[in-house]
Amino acid sequence: MPPRLPERYRLNIRLGSDGDIEEWLAQDAQLDRPVLVRYLAPEASHDRHGSFLGGVRAAAALTELHLQKVFAAGETSASAYSVSEWDGGVSFADRIRAGEGLPVEEFLPNASGLCVALARFHATGGVHGAIDTSAVHFSAAHPAKIGAFGRQPRWKDQASDTRALAEVLRAGLTGTDDPSVMPSAVLTGVNPEIDAALKAGIAGQLDAATLGAHLSSVAFEPIEDSPPVRPWRSLVVLTLIGMAIALIAAVGIAADFDPDSPFLYPVGGEATGPTSTIPIEIGSPKDPDSLDSHVVVYDPLGDGTESDDEVQYVVDGDPSTSWRTEAYSRPIGELKEGAGLVFDVAGTPTSMFVRGSSGTTFRVSWADAIPDDPARWEHIARGTLQASEIQIQLPVRGGGVWRLWLVDLPVRPDGSYQAVINEVRFAS
Repeated sequence: MPPRLPERYRLNIRLGSDGDIEEWLAQDAQLDRPVLVRYLAPEASHDRHGSFLGGVRAAAALTELHLQKVFAAGETSASAYSVSEWDGGVSFADRIRAGEGLPVEEFLPNASGLCVALARFHATGGVHGAIDTSAVHFSAAHPAKIGAFGRQPRWKDQASDTRALAEVLRAGLTGTDDPSVMPSAVLTGVNPEIDAALKAGIAGQLDAATLGAHLSSVAFEPIEDSPPVRPWRSLVVLTLIGMAIALIAAVGIAADFDPDSPFLYPVGGEATGPTSTIPIEIGSPKDPDSLDSHVVVYDPLGDGTESDDEVQYVVDGDPSTSWRTEAYSRPIGELKEGAGLVFDVAGTPTSMFVRGSSGTTFRVSWADAIPDDPARWEHIARGTLQASEIQIQLPVRGGGVWRLWLVDLPVRPDGSYQAVINEVRFAS
């Protein structure tokens, strides 16, 4: 049972547990805002009450953009609790499970900000003691924040906090828990100096302030998209494909989605036809377990068409060809909820692989058949494409169709908004 809280807080949705801490999305009736309520399980000892409140009070003593704000805390005879800001609740761990990439140019300032916030927290004598990918949140339109204060501490020194945060930043940038994978190996335009700073932080060679200074001093230089592949470049393409096979074998990285993880007028674009917006060298050989699929354009909220003559390029096994959305004069979310593709797959897929223009935000959904009401699709996962093919783990579904629904399109040099999908394949 929850502890007896002040009447102003109304528990609405149980979010789950964080070790021995229960978490609820609640409402502060007095200020009419959502808040996060965390409280200890009833079996927690009196000493545990003290460590919980100690961690929470240390966070409450400091106001920092990149630290989750603590509004209140207290203790009852059966428990101890805290009331914090609600920041959307999307942790790095959620994103890694979902395979959702972090826009590097947006995330790097947040990464250095997290380090600076931790340094200031340390300057007050605070120690978090349990930083990991589930303790750092980064939701759309919100700054990244360190939260989960009051956890059962796994260490008691500030140096371990910094080492843990450096590892969290590495995982957030790469989208994998594999400690051997560094950002520049999987993200185009990332300076290897970022790798060096994170490695030094993970090794305990930097304090939080110095780590933040190193990260903020390195510029992100995105690499321009590759031009269309021409027949006379076939020798170069074959060479790059060979390099791709070696790269994929060396990196061996896949981002798993969590199946249960808790929007009209186009302007004229370039001529349609096979295009390539993703460098060939990031490709991967065709999976022998790939399943045949048939694809159609799905645009129920627009005029019903989206470059229909290009749609078969996404299942032709050739990443140098592609399908493109129309070029929109405004973000697609201001015009309609999205547009995309529907796949009828031969067999029962357990993985979906997508390659396309970096920065494209998408959703994966399933239905028995294409529904009349777009809201009736079953949500499976959400992600953002990066400069490499991503893998989506699919729940087992019998038959039916799969939808790749694009909800946010990257900006083109001419200021319009357009997404490119080079290849989509399914595997069992």
